[in-house]
Amino acid sequence: MARRTPRIAPGDIEYIPAGTVEQLAHADALHRHGQDHPAERAQYYAEAAEYYNAAGRHETAEDLFRAALADGGHVAGSLHGHYAEFLFAQARPDEALAQIQAARKARPTDPDVFTIIGETLDAHGHHHDAARWLTTGLVHYYGDLAEITADDLEDDSTGRIMATDRLRARHNAQLPTDHIDTLIAAIIENTTET
Repeated sequence: MARRTPRIAPGDIEYIPAGTVEQLAHADALHRHGQDHPAERAQYYAEAAEYYNAAGRHETAEDLFRAALADGGHVAGSLHGHYAEFLFAQARPDEALAQIQAARKARPTDPDVFTIIGETLDAHGHHHDAARWLTTGLVHYYGDLAEITADDLEDDSTGRIMATDRLRARHNAQLPTDHIDTLIAAIIENTTET
């Protein structure tokens, strides 16, 4: 007898919702998973909040962002950054910036935190702050900016993404080009030519 392939359903990591109804079903399932798995509650709540927000259920999304923060559990990437993006989109920039300040006080080391917050700040017109976040992220990731080489950036997608985002933020802030900008601009140019 042939083995039946398991069906991917809302709440599964592989599930990709198409449309509002599926986003809500996925968010509901993630929310339930969070209630049932306390050790991973913050992660599930943060993911559910993203899908509720995408489906237009902003109050529910905010409740879950706050519940994830209160839980204090690990969330991949930047819970403060995702919540800040939500707050910026809700035209609440002071609260968004407070979330980013809270992330700074937590002294992050995860490069995803620097990338997400840098991208969020840049997208909402805070270009200088975005460039600072991404510069700090590169320092945490590589150690010394002066030591970063083209090989470092070519061989490592995490560093390359941070450097690319930093280049964009610095360009938007009209800051003078530095050696990291020069390195990543050449990599981007070579990539688009091939």
